Amino acid sequence: MRKAQSREGVGGYIITSSSNVLYYTDSTGGGILLSVLSEEEPLLLTSKMNLEMINAEAKDCKIQIYERKNLLETLLNPLRKAEPKTIGFDTLHLELYLDLKEKLEGFELKPKPEIVSKMRSVKDEEEISKIRHACEIADVGMEAVRSSLREAMREYEVAAELEYAMRKKGAEGIAFETIVGSGPRSAYPHAGCTDRQIKRGDFIVVDAGATYRGYRSDITRTFLAGHPSAEQKRIYETVLKANEGALEEIRRGAKARGVDARARKIITDAGYGELFVHSLGHGVGLEIHESPSLSSESKDTLRVGNVVTDEPGIYIAGLGGVRIEDTVLVTKERAERLTKFGRSLEEAII
Repeated sequence: MRKAQSREGVGGYIITSSSNVLYYTDSTGGGILLSVLSEEEPLLLTSKMNLEMINAEAKDCKIQIYERKNLLETLLNPLRKAEPKTIGFDTLHLELYLDLKEKLEGFELKPKPEIVSKMRSVKDEEEISKIRHACEIADVGMEAVRSSLREAMREYEVAAELEYAMRKKGAEGIAFETIVGSGPRSAYPHAGCTDRQIKRGDFIVVDAGATYRGYRSDITRTFLAGHPSAEQKRIYETVLKANEGALEEIRRGAKARGVDARARKIITDAGYGELFVHSLGHGVGLEIHESPSLSSESKDTLRVGNVVTDEPGIYIAGLGGVRIEDTVLVTKERAERLTKFGRSLEEAII
């Protein structure tokens, strides 16, 4: 972090995002991390309630208790002592931002979330190992769905089977709210989960992920209740082809927008271009949406250690939708699919 601070010309840096605090300190107790270039170690400010947890977990930082009433002065004291010309931050509540602006006369307070996001976008071996395990847990969840899925089952029951299986396999929790969209609701990219009962002929889009030691996975599979119609088969196979085409493009040095374009062209050539209504993917790590972005407007270039999603989809109002998503690691030679649950149409039919 100190090198990144120096490179960005930021003498002081305030981190309030709990995932960023976890990234730098290994502590799940939250708090506020203050890094000043003139100090050897950053300062982690914590409430008395979380002190024992932070003492047990945190590394490479000094620890200090603060109370809500004196938070501002606790932050200001080391900053005034160091007198950095520019103070950066990842994110700040408006009230704290305005208070700091008022008190830090002669200093420049600037949003600098990219200091952390650039570092977090490239995972080291330890991080990759955690994400890999989170993906293995997500695969187990999908297997539980395939084993239990049946007609008349309600969407929330499907989610319950998946989440229970992931918990039994060691998940700390879900990576985000599980999506189970069936029938017409499968055409909603963010369908959520309701009490709708699954009917014969339905597409069932299941989008889920596990959290393991803070790191997340993301997988979507689309199941089909009964044998597909000709149109359903064509839609499914188009999305699968787009997923596989994008996977071929994901490599070191690839332009993220080019990866998106490969999947989008496959879907467009099949006549469904306007029905692919979201970007191809996003980074995954301590949060479910991180850098880099795989979209038509992205300026990112893929690097070894990026972990991204590959999730093309087609959504037709009234009929339903198909999305097939994997969590993918960028390596030196190629992309490695970390979520390995089956994707063929035969495996999707229940």
